[in-house]
Amino acid sequence: MKKLIILLVLASLAGCAGLEHQQTFQQSSPTKYPATASVMVFEYRNVDIHNIYDLLFSDFLIIGKSGFTGSYEDPRASIEFAKSIGTDVFVATSQFKGSRTSFVPMSTPTSETSYISGYNGGSPFYGTTNSYGTTTTMIPVNYDRYEQNGLYLKNINHVPPLWEKKSSDFKETSSSPMSGIWYNENYDLKMYKSGAHMVAFFNSTPKGKEKGQLDDIKMLFNPETGAGIYMMADRTPQPAQIKINKFGNLQVDIASQNETYSFARR
Repeated sequence: MKKLIILLVLASLAGCAGLEHQQTFQQSSPTKYPATASVMVFEYRNVDIHNIYDLLFSDFLIIGKSGFTGSYEDPRASIEFAKSIGTDVFVATSQFKGSRTSFVPMSTPTSETSYISGYNGGSPFYGTTNSYGTTTTMIPVNYDRYEQNGLYLKNINHVPPLWEKKSSDFKETSSSPMSGIWYNENYDLKMYKSGAHMVAFFNSTPKGKEKGQLDDIKMLFNPETGAGIYMMADRTPQPAQIKINKFGNLQVDIASQNETYSFARR
């Protein structure tokens, strides 16, 4: 019961505090934009938001920014606000900054019973009396703190975003030892070189949790450095390090998610 009371108190305090992404918003664009009907939200952890912008979203105009350090705030809670200022894409990042302890007052009811006795006209009598009140106890609560930043973006030039691009958007320009068909248990990928990058697209309809379609882009990277972009199962683009490992498999390391994927050559 005590845990439930604490959670309700914290929820009440959070509701009073408001959403930090909205309270710390600062407009960057020279003009305001009409509200949009929908907003795409991309969340990244343990990465610099400006590096993410340069890597993935530089074709979008920055309408405004937000930034704060405190308890974790789900960026999806600010979708309605983002729509109201004309945002097409809301990018948010968070980095863990340690834990702190705060004290929350909790009032609990108290009662005290007193026993009385005496004589009335020579006859003994007995009874009780009850008094009620409250007592306040300071409850320590530990919470994690995160540095959180947000970018509100507008696609003013109507440029197809990277996660919507297909093989027809990338012409094969030269051969590469990495070119060919790569696969895992859920789909095949066709990889080839386009300009300075290797690009890979679904070469079969993906199964499982993958939301992509045939010919949708799956990854793009520099074959010399291995630095690139990988589309997660929900089509969220993530910075990745991509290479051929010592077993001859194509290995994809997603540092921000602490995940690794691999593909065999067909």
